[in-house]
Amino acid sequence: MRCKYCGINVDDDSRICPLCHEILEDDGKPVNANFPPKTAASAKKRDSRFSFSNIYIAVAAVIFFSCLGLNLGLTPDVLWFTVVFAVLLYGYLTVVNTVMSSSSLWLKIFWQIVMITLVLWAAQSVLNPLMEERNNWLADYALPILLTISVLALGITAACLFHKEPSLLVDNLIISLIGLVPIILYAADVIDVLAPTIVCTVVCAISLIGFIAFAREELWAEIVRRFHF
Repeated sequence: MRCKYCGINVDDDSRICPLCHEILEDDGKPVNANFPPKTAASAKKRDSRFSFSNIYIAVAAVIFFSCLGLNLGLTPDVLWFTVVFAVLLYGYLTVVNTVMSSSSLWLKIFWQIVMITLVLWAAQSVLNPLMEERNNWLADYALPILLTISVLALGITAACLFHKEPSLLVDNLIISLIGLVPIILYAADVIDVLAPTIVCTVVCAISLIGFIAFAREELWAEIVRRFHF
């Protein structure tokens, strides 16, 4: 049987093309569940996503190049257009990787941490040359505080809902491990201020020890399920 839409030959008795998911022949045979037909809802979902991307990129390009021209024309010594670029990128990835994404909660939080850090780094790069004394407030304060808030928010959510959503246990475990990054950076002399790093490390340690102590079986069962141990 040959698909008239994509041109491939289908040798089995499936009514659905495995490549484009269009109906091959409406002869009353049951549909092969391995190749479910594409529905109007799924097509609409993909179309709306592409439409969002196209519209956002077009609008963002206009905003970015307008700011770039104004920046280089009026204030070439202060490259604030990098902050605009970071904010536009943050907005796009927030929608694509958080709002429209079906990925796990830890991955959504991770992307938020990465993008907010990028925005703050761009702001620091712009503001530092304007200050008499340069400082690394992004690594010293912003990153530990951002990770602390993320671990607290996810930890409280997991503690309240892990019986209904056991996947939150693994999400909390991963984010808590990521929260140990500041203490590693402090040991590597990248971070100079100790207090926020200590707070972040303590919160992460409490989260890890608490869930291992009180939800050890549920946590291990979810790890086995997710990573196929």
